[in-house]
Amino acid sequence: MSKYKLLTAEEMLEQIFSYMSLLLKEKDFNKSILILTDLGRSLVNAERASFWYRDVDKKQYWTLAALGTDRIIVDKGTGIVGVSIENNTTLRINNPYNDPRFNSEVDKKTGYITKSILCVPVTGDNGEVIGAYQVINKMSDSGDIGFSEQDVNRLAMAAAYCGKLLETHILREQNQIDQLTGLKNRRGFNCFYEDTVKSDSSGSIIICDIDFFKKVNDTYGHNVGDAVLVNVADIMKNSVREIVGDKGEVFRWGGEEFIILLSDYSLEQAKDFAEIIRSRVEASECYAEKYIVKITMSFGVAAINEKEMITANVKVADDNLYLAKQQGRNRVIG
Repeated sequence: MSKYKLLTAEEMLEQIFSYMSLLLKEKDFNKSILILTDLGRSLVNAERASFWYRDVDKKQYWTLAALGTDRIIVDKGTGIVGVSIENNTTLRINNPYNDPRFNSEVDKKTGYITKSILCVPVTGDNGEVIGAYQVINKMSDSGDIGFSEQDVNRLAMAAAYCGKLLETHILREQNQIDQLTGLKNRRGFNCFYEDTVKSDSSGSIIICDIDFFKKVNDTYGHNVGDAVLVNVADIMKNSVREIVGDKGEVFRWGGEEFIILLSDYSLEQAKDFAEIIRSRVEASECYAEKYIVKITMSFGVAAINEKEMITANVKVADDNLYLAKQQGRNRVIG
């Protein structure tokens, strides 16, 4: 087990300045969270540290950053983290194997020995708990000791920074989501394009829309039209997850129009993938209210030219979509 030198007040201040300097330069959320997690570990001389996100929808907690171990996912109310989050309370436990709230099964499987735990809930501006900051095994040059009240105060400072960063990230993500379909919107498209595919010489773009969608709304009403949009979005989202993985993303471009960005996908590969989605949509049935609605979609595909602006790349795919409609709809043109 590694030993960490206890920091003097001057050394601790220097440590904080060092980490803050790294944060000012870092724009990536995941890397920023990792920096802050390591800051907390360093401030309290812990062997391990993890920053947890409270996923309300899935009723789970999972680590945004975990030092010394792989990513962890646990169910709501489980373990020390669950108690800390659900009760909005700081837990300082220096004899975990004697504490009924601690789940020792993981240690039994891995052979790891947990000697001390400090867990601090992380809250947003409205006071709602959005995560937790946990450190394990306080260490010093004189041997293993327990976490102190001073450690609680130090970790609370790092947790506050993490909370601000996480809340900003959550708001940013929410602003990128289309409320009807759950897909990312144009703002999300711009961010994904800049971060993932802009410089990818083998990336491709697919733009598609629902054929005669106005007729769906006029015939069945807008509630059914919305159900059709959600059904199509789910087909595309599931297809990307199943076939493309993290190399692709689906966006609602507006109305009945959607865009798929593919990283490391040639034009021919993108056309093949678009054909898979086209056939799945054609074969699907949307059950809404008392109706069963069947629709088709048209697709335009283009290879991304990294030397062109984002609007120019979209226009190439859009022009191909226009050709698909001219040639009879329900087809892929690249």
